[in-house]
Amino acid sequence: MGLLWFNLIMLAFYLPSLILHEYGHALVGRLIGLRLKSVSIGKGKPFLRIGHFSVAKKQIWEGLYQPYPPTVPLRRGQRAALLLGGIFANFIAGLFVAGLSQVFPSPVMHLLAPPFIQISIIFILFNLIPIRLTSGFPSDGLQLKRLFFNKNSRTD
Repeated sequence: MGLLWFNLIMLAFYLPSLILHEYGHALVGRLIGLRLKSVSIGKGKPFLRIGHFSVAKKQIWEGLYQPYPPTVPLRRGQRAALLLGGIFANFIAGLFVAGLSQVFPSPVMHLLAPPFIQISIIFILFNLIPIRLTSGFPSDGLQLKRLFFNKNSRTD
């Protein structure tokens, strides 16, 4: 497979992986008793809204999960689980596709599985980096770092 095709396929998997990541946070939030306010992809006024899910034009490479109510006191372990929920969702999806490609080998799986698995790995690693995103929000990694290594365990 040519490099161009590989990169196009990876790009095609980016947004689904981002959505999966944000809904991973939402699932863990639900398991610890939070309700879902919204999952947003991008920043600014949404051009697409379906229920609690929305997509905006600016910074479409970033996503945001918002629980309801937004400021619920969580124990440190609950907060860590919530932050790791997106990463865990990407990990499980990558493993699932890897398993499918072994159980059902085909030319289509041979073409699509490696880029999906690699984009899942990229999501896992990138989200563990402690940085502030272009939207101004801290990454999951920065929030985890603050949670476990700062005396003032602010996570905003």
